[in-house]
Amino acid sequence: MEILSFLKPKKNKRQISENDFAANQGKNLRLATESLVSLRDAGVEEEHELKIDYFYYSDSLEKAQKLEKEIQNMDYIVNYKPASHDKNLFVISGRTPEIKMMHESLSKWVAEMCELGYKHDCNFDNWKIVS
Repeated sequence: MEILSFLKPKKNKRQISENDFAANQGKNLRLATESLVSLRDAGVEEEHELKIDYFYYSDSLEKAQKLEKEIQNMDYIVNYKPASHDKNLFVISGRTPEIKMMHESLSKWVAEMCELGYKHDCNFDNWKIVS
């Protein structure tokens, strides 16, 4: 009976749609290219290895914990906490080991991080290269 449909458990709705994922990945791949151009201008060459700070957002504690666990398995520094600007969100952040600053390696890393976020329904929000 449809009248009692409110008693059925609700299916978990995804936070990140396939279109959101594609747009986010495209944006981050462009950012990777722009970042490498800036690094070259600053004298950083392809053989240089730098760490990257990264940030995800999640709308559930369970998703944040699952993403954290998978990132830990990659030997990255990672933790999660409630977002300061919205207590309904969680921030998952950390730092990578050193990565070569080549177009191929940085683009591959960006694609993997976007896919990992999509897999766990978390938004790969931002990243920055650090020394």
